[in-house]
Amino acid sequence: MTFLNARRLLSFIIVSLAVLLVAPSVNAETREEQLNSLFTELHDAPSKEVAAQIESRIQSLWVKSKSDTTDLLMQRAAMAIANKDYPVAIEMLDRVIAREPDFAEGWNRRATVFFLMEDFNRSISDIAETLKREPRHFGALSGLGFILLMRGDTVHARETYEKVLAIYPFMESARLAIEKIDQEKGETSL
Repeated sequence: MTFLNARRLLSFIIVSLAVLLVAPSVNAETREEQLNSLFTELHDAPSKEVAAQIESRIQSLWVKSKSDTTDLLMQRAAMAIANKDYPVAIEMLDRVIAREPDFAEGWNRRATVFFLMEDFNRSISDIAETLKREPRHFGALSGLGFILLMRGDTVHARETYEKVLAIYPFMESARLAIEKIDQEKGETSL
């Protein structure tokens, strides 16, 4: 290899590394732009079917972390949840959160596991962490609304479900929860 070819190769490697170093921030920005666009589409969706498709696209962006290792830990946590091995799921999700504390879906999944374990206080705590990172997380908000309903706090549950519908107007479970709260309120006031 000549000196000139070696310099070209070195220049190519340096430029390639620079692109790789810049790429994660570009992808993160693109991801946020995609989410913003999808949330607008979700809010303005013309039907339940279209909204469900948009919801799926949002969730596919939510579950993708910044690293393959974190994604693998999330997959292992999902398998543990499916097998009802909640201690292993918590261990995997603790690692996810330690690796990527700003990854909202790590907090949300752990909130779900705590809910399944009936540890509602810790579930609420992790829902709060999820919402700090992604205030539009309709799944976390819906889970919070459900816990509030279970606790008999219908006023705050209804407010929470209203927030869900402001983000995702076709979310049937939130709409039904509000209808149930309103019916019960009407029955008790008679």
